[in-house]
Amino acid sequence: MRDSAPSIRISVLGPLRVQCGDSGATLTPKGAKNQALLALLALSPEMTRPRRWLEDKLWSQFGPEQASANLRQALSKLRAALGPHSGILLADRSAIALDTARVAVDLPLDAPPDAPRAALLEGLDARDPEFEEWLRLERAELQTRLSRARPRNSRGILINCRATAPDGGSGVLMADVLANQIGENISEQIRAWRQNGDPENAADLPPSDLSLVCSIVNTDDGHTVFVKGLHLPSGRVLHSKLQTIPRLEDILASEETIARLVFEAADCIIGRLPQVLDSDRPESRATALARLSMYRMFSFERDALREAYSLLKQAHDLDNNGIYLAWSSMVRMIQLMELLEDDREALREEAIALNYRAMEEAKDNALVYALISKVRGTAQHDAAGAFDLAETAVERNPASAFAWKSLAEAHLLKGDTAAAFTASARARAIAHNSPFRQWWDMGHCIVAIADNRPREAIEAGEAAARAAPLSRPAHRHLLALYALEGQYDKAQETATKLAKIEPGFTIDQIVNDESYPVRTLRSKGLLEPIRALL
Repeated sequence: MRDSAPSIRISVLGPLRVQCGDSGATLTPKGAKNQALLALLALSPEMTRPRRWLEDKLWSQFGPEQASANLRQALSKLRAALGPHSGILLADRSAIALDTARVAVDLPLDAPPDAPRAALLEGLDARDPEFEEWLRLERAELQTRLSRARPRNSRGILINCRATAPDGGSGVLMADVLANQIGENISEQIRAWRQNGDPENAADLPPSDLSLVCSIVNTDDGHTVFVKGLHLPSGRVLHSKLQTIPRLEDILASEETIARLVFEAADCIIGRLPQVLDSDRPESRATALARLSMYRMFSFERDALREAYSLLKQAHDLDNNGIYLAWSSMVRMIQLMELLEDDREALREEAIALNYRAMEEAKDNALVYALISKVRGTAQHDAAGAFDLAETAVERNPASAFAWKSLAEAHLLKGDTAAAFTASARARAIAHNSPFRQWWDMGHCIVAIADNRPREAIEAGEAAARAAPLSRPAHRHLLALYALEGQYDKAQETATKLAKIEPGFTIDQIVNDESYPVRTLRSKGLLEPIRALL
C-alpha cells in the first residue's frame, strides 16, 4: 500500500529544492549525485527510468557492477534524506520511479509567458559527462517552451556585406563577391538575409545584426584579403582572418584557398552567433540547437544521434526552416547505415519523407541539395538523382565542403572512383579547419578505399579517429586497412578499441556478417586479411 504521508514538491527552476507539501519543511538531499538522481527522475516521462539508464547518466565511466552498486547507495541516501516521505521512491529490479500521485514538480508543461528566467537545476554538477549532456538538453528544451509561450516572428538574421579596396575598380568588385559568398554560406545554414553595404536609403533600412567586411590590398606576392565578421549591436568580432592569394580571379573561380576561407569564416561566425544574439529570437534559439545537434551527430554514437534528432526537431519547431529537416534526414541516414536502431525500414521511410519536406521548405538552398543527395542515393537507390542534386549543390555554392562531399559520394554511386577521390579531397581541404572535420575525413577514407588507395585511406581514417575517438566507422575501416598492410599489432589494438565502444563486436562479425556496415571494404575484398586475427 502507498504511504499516506503528505505530498512532496520538487523545485527544479533555480537550485534543486525538495519540500514537504504540507509543512514546507526542507527535505533537499545532500550530495550532487543524490540530487542529480532525484532530478533525473523528476524530469523523466512518468517520473520513471530503467536502472541502467540512470547508471549511464550518473556513473558512465564505471563498470556495470560498480555503477549498480553506486545507484543502490544513492537510493539509500535519498530515502534517508526523505525520512517519513521515502515512500515516494518506488523501485524494482529493472526501474526506479517517483510516485506521481504524491510528487509535484515546478516545471509546468506549458511555461507561461512571464515564467522566471531562472536556470534549470542551477549549480548542480554531478561530475559526469552524460549527466551534463542530459542537463544541457533539458535546459534547451525549457528555453524552447519559453520561446513558444512568447511567440515572435522569425525575421532572420540581417547581414550587412561591405567591400573595400584602396585601388577601387576590380578590387572592390572581388571583395564584394567574397563578402557575399560568406553571407550566402551563412544563410544556407541559418535563416539570414544579406543587406547591401552602401544602400542609397541606408537610414530607412532596419539595423543589421552582422557586418561582413572584406578588404583587398595589393602586395608584392599578389594580394592580401582581410575578412572580418562583426556583431554590430555589441561590437564583438566573431571572426577575422588574413589570407594571401596570387590572383584576384581565384575569388571568382572559388579556388581551394578561397573556398576554405569562405567556409571557415561562415562556420566560425555561425558557431559564435548564439553567444551574441538575443536568445528570445526564434532564429537565435534554433541556431544554437542546430549547432549543438551537429556536435552530437558527428560523434556517430547511438544516444548522441537520438539527441541530435531531438534538437533538430526543436530547432524546426522554433524556426520553420527546411535546413533542419534536411539535417534530420541525415541523422536518420547515419542511424540506418550504422545499424544503430532496430526498425531500419522505418528509418529509411522517415529519411525519405524528411527529404521531400526539406525540398518543399528550402527549394533554393544548396546545402539542402547536398544533404538530400545522400538520402536520394542511399535510401532511394537513385544514383542519377543523387548526382543531379550534388552537381546542383556544387554549381550553386562551389565554396561548400558539404556540396563537394555529396558530389564525391554521387560519383562513387556511379562507379567513377577517380572523380570521387578528387571531389572528396577538395571537400576535405575546404573543411580543414572545421570542428566537424571527422565527417570529411571519414568520407575520404571510404572513397580512398574504393579508389584502391590504402595509404591515403589510413591517413584519413586516423585523422577521423583522432577527431572522434568513439567513431565506430573510423575504427572499423582502420582495422581492415591495418590488416591489409600487415600491421597486425595496430589491427588488434583497433579491434580492442572497437569492442569497448561497440557492444557485442567481434572480429568474426566484421568478417562474416554480411549485414555489418562495411560495404566498401566487403565489395573490395579487403576483409580477408582480418582473418589472420581470428
